[in-house]
Amino acid sequence: MDGPVGIVVGGALLLLGAWGASGLHRRQHGRPGPVSLLALAPFGVLIGAGAALVRGWDLGLAAVTGAGAVMLVALVGDVRSARRRARGRRSA
Repeated sequence: MDGPVGIVVGGALLLLGAWGASGLHRRQHGRPGPVSLLALAPFGVLIGAGAALVRGWDLGLAAVTGAGAVMLVALVGDVRSARRRARGRRSA
């Protein structure tokens, strides 16, 4: 999909994936684990596919990379959040 249609559809996929991933991760907050991370993968696929359409990248590779990147970002966020909570409990 080239041209303006590809950019519009890709942008919509990017926004939908980001919105869905942030909403799901917010609802699952406090329940970290492999299942919650795997639930984010479809939203990463949407983000990767949207980026591929907008930028003209390989669709399959971008979708897989997007899924992995979203799960990695969620994992890092969960670890940082857990450290902050633990540090807050120790100082109180």
